[in-house]
Amino acid sequence: MKIEYLCHSCLYIETEDTSLVIDPWYKGGAYLNQWQLFPKPLETGMLKDVKIILFSHGHEDHLHPESLAELPTEAHIYFPYQWRKGVKKYLRETGFNNITEAVSFKSYSLSKDTKITFVGFGLESIIIIEDKGKVIVNINDALNSHHENVVKMFLSEIKQRYPKIDYLFSGWSGAGYFPNTVHFKGKDDVEIAKIREQYFANNFCKSIQYLQPETAIPFAPGFILLAEDKRWINDIKFPRDLLESYYKKYYDAASKINFCIPNPGDYFDENGFHPVSSYYSKMKNGSLNHLIENDYAEELKDAQKIAYISQGDAAILQEKLSIFINKNKRLFDKTVLSEAVFAVQLKDLKTLDYFNFDYANNHFQITRSSELKPDRKLLIRTDSKLLSHSIKQDWGGDVLTIGYGIDIDVFDEQALEQNLDIVCVRLLTKYPTAKESMIKNPLRAMTYFIRHPMMSKLVLKQKLILRNEVNKFPYNERDHWINFTKCELCQVCNMPLFSFEFGESLNPKTKDN
Repeated sequence: MKIEYLCHSCLYIETEDTSLVIDPWYKGGAYLNQWQLFPKPLETGMLKDVKIILFSHGHEDHLHPESLAELPTEAHIYFPYQWRKGVKKYLRETGFNNITEAVSFKSYSLSKDTKITFVGFGLESIIIIEDKGKVIVNINDALNSHHENVVKMFLSEIKQRYPKIDYLFSGWSGAGYFPNTVHFKGKDDVEIAKIREQYFANNFCKSIQYLQPETAIPFAPGFILLAEDKRWINDIKFPRDLLESYYKKYYDAASKINFCIPNPGDYFDENGFHPVSSYYSKMKNGSLNHLIENDYAEELKDAQKIAYISQGDAAILQEKLSIFINKNKRLFDKTVLSEAVFAVQLKDLKTLDYFNFDYANNHFQITRSSELKPDRKLLIRTDSKLLSHSIKQDWGGDVLTIGYGIDIDVFDEQALEQNLDIVCVRLLTKYPTAKESMIKNPLRAMTYFIRHPMMSKLVLKQKLILRNEVNKFPYNERDHWINFTKCELCQVCNMPLFSFEFGESLNPKTKDN
């Protein structure tokens, strides 16, 4: 068996009698081109004949339309069985007819020696691949950001079923506006972003300690942001080269686990890890970020351009927003809505660029101004293209949240405690709710819960009770990421106080650069 790292979360696996690709995003941008692949893949020609396509979940950097269009339509697609419909229909519309919605913990044979198992969690999943006694567990970004009790529940089940794991893959970090682009007085965005990155790396270390794989591979994220005000986020990701030093210092000094950090083109086989990527010769102090200017020269220019909209276009958008938000207000109780005193500023509108949202008499009214009103509790900054996309189609809000399409300035501390940023962003995004999907497709929902007994109670609590409860503010213990210090965050998250600079002193690889 050969496992090749292509880019971002994309793996290509070749066995004696089949071939498969996992989460193929390998060309073009994602989230309206806010994300770009980096480092870019070196060779993807083998994918034109790939037999099996595996998707861990439906986010665009995993199920990518432009990349999907390049894959052979006769390939067999496996996607985790979910409580919502729609993915199978979408895949058929793109030309694929051989599609299996994989039930959690049910094994599917791909060939004589190769089989796969999905472990679903909500709309995400872990993928387990077995071939001739070798076991690959790809937890991707399904677990690292979830509550510790949830993670332990799934890891315990995996460990029981797969006591010997050869390869443990995980991608973490980078995705989502929170907390990086939520701004509050006294908050050091860069410092908190680094702690957040450590938090995800620390969670992966917990998974490594629990599962005890022979080899641990942190293989993502492999994307960059090109917008000038977001490029700092490219530089704060937890250095993957530090993970082994971090693990041995804070978890197990005597660990015999191999830590491998792949770059595009590197691969694993029966003889071990082969770091053959041409990117190694291009590194400076262990980084490739200096290549961004050249690799994305034209895209960088485009990212800095502003195509201003007219006042007429702004008025049309204002009307669409009014219709949308007054329909979407059903998600929250009147008590919550009355606190949503906020504004949206469009970067691509020269005057009257503030859209002020006020709730009264069970109705949102939108007025416009050229200056921010002093009574606003928070300000959301974005542009008309992203905002229009967000309210136009299901899951459109991903361009704002996952894609980093917004900055949020919070002016009121109580707004942090009430998670008003969640409320306001949710009011401006189109997402199908679990409750509505289950009412529309009750048989599927029932089937989902029957097939997923381990997590039925968990899903019901999170998807139906907490997230879609309309008589309270959204529950989310996260305000500490905004108004706590670095030291306080480490205590709350039960992490060692760690700096990247100190970590580099532990890592012999960085000393030689």
